[in-house]
Amino acid sequence: APPISPSRFASALKDLPLSTLHLKAAELRNSIAHLDYSNEQLKPFAESEPPDQDCVDAIRENEVVIARMTDRIRLLRVEVEGRGSSWLEFRSQEEVAEALARDGGSDGERLVNGNGTGTGMGEGAERSSAWADGTFQTGRIVNGEVRMDGDTGG
Repeated sequence: APPISPSRFASALKDLPLSTLHLKAAELRNSIAHLDYSNEQLKPFAESEPPDQDCVDAIRENEVVIARMTDRIRLLRVEVEGRGSSWLEFRSQEEVAEALARDGGSDGERLVNGNGTGTGMGEGAERSSAWADGTFQTGRIVNGEVRMDGDTGG
């Protein structure tokens, strides 16, 4: 059976919860990793003299499938961001490493309303002093009890 078309794949995503989209992205990345590994194993035989035509064909087929899966990951991202959610938690290790290299080691991306658009407070803006002077307080709930950050009691 031929693979599902990109338009049918995209329309099938509409009814799925974000958690399922997250799992689908992980599944696609896992499949791509296996195909990449397979190609690496086949490569010496495909590049030998004479080349093993079966290996050459298998690598070519794998690359077609990898391209299709990469496109599906792109469609997943469009769906996630179209719902107003952030793609950050869906990123692969490679995407995170790319972002770190591009941003000079900073994993934080400037986001406005979770979608990464807008200018915020300007390029390179730091947190306002309100975060440091006590105007804003942060904390956590531990065993049903609110514990404020900075409290020495817990």
